[in-house]
Amino acid sequence: AGVLDVLGPRLEVRAEDGAWVAHSPDVPGSTVRATTLIEARLPEPDLRRTGDELLTRLLRTGACRPHTSDGYETGGLDVTPRPYRLIDRQGRAHARRFAFGVPTEGVHWVTAAGARPGVDSVTLSDADAVARAALHAATAETEARAEPGAWLNVELASID
Repeated sequence: AGVLDVLGPRLEVRAEDGAWVAHSPDVPGSTVRATTLIEARLPEPDLRRTGDELLTRLLRTGACRPHTSDGYETGGLDVTPRPYRLIDRQGRAHARRFAFGVPTEGVHWVTAAGARPGVDSVTLSDADAVARAALHAATAETEARAEPGAWLNVELASID
């Protein structure tokens, strides 16, 4: 319909003579000029440039690492297959640290999409797998410290 042109990766936009000029350096001939610009994309998730203090600290201390594909760092967190345990700088999976969703973009695709009703949602089944693994890890740790015959009390907390 000629309503939308996808210009390509690594979009560059600049103001020029009262208009917006946009192009992809990876796509020859992709330059377009427009008088109206609508920003309708998600920011590129990049572990190396995040403002998130927890992720910054995990990366700095080697407790996580960026995901790579054929030598290229995608910017997402490196995780194991489901239930998505964090992988540290040495390539070891952590038994009690998990990540899924937007921080793993590059390992998985379209992580910002919500769950669709009435289907077997990958987002919801991923969340379920992570929750089950976290509960299992917490229960196993609590059982190891519990007195024989004691009732277990496992609580989950969220981090703001």
